[in-house]
Amino acid sequence: MPVLLHVIDAFASEPFTGNPAAVCLLPSPAPDSWMQQVAGEMNLSETAFLHPDADGFLLRWFTPATEVDLCGHATLASAHFLWSTGVLSPEAPARFHTRSGLLTCQQKGEWVAMDFPAKPCVPCIPPAGLADALGCEILSCGRNGMDYLAEVRDEATVRSLTPRMELLARINARGIIATSRSERSGIDFVSRFFAPAAGVPEDPVTGSAHCALGPYWAGKLGGTRFTGYQASARGGTVRLRLEGNRVILLGTAVTVSHVQLLQNP
Repeated sequence: MPVLLHVIDAFASEPFTGNPAAVCLLPSPAPDSWMQQVAGEMNLSETAFLHPDADGFLLRWFTPATEVDLCGHATLASAHFLWSTGVLSPEAPARFHTRSGLLTCQQKGEWVAMDFPAKPCVPCIPPAGLADALGCEILSCGRNGMDYLAEVRDEATVRSLTPRMELLARINARGIIATSRSERSGIDFVSRFFAPAAGVPEDPVTGSAHCALGPYWAGKLGGTRFTGYQASARGGTVRLRLEGNRVILLGTAVTVSHVQLLQNP
């Protein structure tokens, strides 16, 4: 039986914006090597694989190069797929068992609310070579279990970054978050996310990075509700609110294509 993959633009309100993810619903687990090959073939930031499990679905995420522990946009895409195809009713929560624990998604009007773990960063000295790799001054730096977060001077600096990817790839982290306070009305902060070591030079919109950005900017700005804009070429808006050790991420998604895969697991 052919395998179907569904390409969905996440953190997007119209096609060809936000961050595309491929979603593959399987009846049962597939070999890791096959999933990694499919992710490489799709060549998107992440391909999500899910299958029924207990009271929800087991969900795994693969970049073209490796499996990752947490991914926001492919989770949003997976929930959107389940509701839009009738696998789940619109009122039912999407429950995903993942390497980062249980993640729950619910529809809130046109938005999808995703319950994710907060990933606050501990202040640190920037790793050797980070400033040179980004090509700018770093005002402050932090690290969590996945990424480095670097605050830079202003929004113009974030938007104009042209990092040296070969240098970023040498830094021992999943990725690098560059951020600054926003200068635009209705947006609290801007960011970009680079993960060449994971096979993703620049990720268009990174939900999981906002699990660090939310706590960081709460410490700088106060409050618990924020709107972030990821200033990649495609761009995307992420709303979020902090609830203790959790971050509720809100985004929208659009299905853009269906792919029939002739090679089964």
